[in-house]
Amino acid sequence: MKRVRSISRGFTLIEAMVALAIAAVVISGFYSALSTGSLLDRRAAQQAAKVFLATTVLDRVGVDIPMRLGTVETGIVRDMEWQLIISGSPAADMALGQVYPNELVFVSVSVSDPQGTSSPVVLRTIRYAQSPL
Repeated sequence: MKRVRSISRGFTLIEAMVALAIAAVVISGFYSALSTGSLLDRRAAQQAAKVFLATTVLDRVGVDIPMRLGTVETGIVRDMEWQLIISGSPAADMALGQVYPNELVFVSVSVSDPQGTSSPVVLRTIRYAQSPL
């Protein structure tokens, strides 16, 4: 009896095309994850810069910026616009009870980018109008 010996000479065209399609799907998944990660990293860096600027402006109130009711100041730092408002009444979304006049000062700082590509950062604080000491 003679044995029929099959000799493999490589991959067929269909096998090669299937392997390339699978590789393309895997590579596109990696690329998508990488681009999404870099986008989220950029957004987080922008948000952190806004928070840092807002806290810096809040720290200046009472030192460089007088704590007077009705004060509204604006400025631009590294392509970020900030606005400071010093008021005698709380913001509408603050759930506070009765506030006695001339007792508390409400300070609000909003930081946004001029393009408006991301949401603004708003920080608020409540301070005594006069030092209790």
